[in-house]
Amino acid sequence: MIDTSKFQNMHQDEPRGQLEPIPETTLPSPFDDYFLSSLRPSDFPRLVELYNSDLAFILFSPPYPYTLNDAQWFNDNRAHTRFPSYPGTQEAWVIRSKSHDGMLGYFLAPEFRGKGIMSMVVAEVLKKFPGSIFDAEAEVANLSSQKVLEKCGFQHVEGGGFEETWPASKGGGVRQLLKFVKQC
Repeated sequence: MIDTSKFQNMHQDEPRGQLEPIPETTLPSPFDDYFLSSLRPSDFPRLVELYNSDLAFILFSPPYPYTLNDAQWFNDNRAHTRFPSYPGTQEAWVIRSKSHDGMLGYFLAPEFRGKGIMSMVVAEVLKKFPGSIFDAEAEVANLSSQKVLEKCGFQHVEGGGFEETWPASKGGGVRQLLKFVKQC
């Protein structure tokens, strides 16, 4: 028997049966950076945080204080079940956003170098990812690449430099790289 005493305000129909997790569903533009998915155990800490904030006093069903055990119970007994009063529905869907992190890499054929083309290209690419965070690297000796990044608003990460061992097939040795970051 399931103990629902902590959830006395929650709808008490007996579940009709388990549902499969919903497939991830992307929202239409302009919200296509967000998608719906089933509740996951990795969501539990956020539920605890939310249901113990002022949100707790707006919502009727969740117990207060809300614990990880409450989140587990909800996931196991309500989040993925069908209820007779609400045929064909699933109790909990989660709105998620796509990752806003990326790595930027580029190169330019010699005949196009020194004309300002790459700065324009990088700036245009970055416009396609509002809210994203990009990491980029440039060799210490590659001042042109560093200038491109700086023109496009990248910030040099102090102390973020590192060494990379180059493959022997490409000349070998150790190269010094600088790290840059940009929030779009």
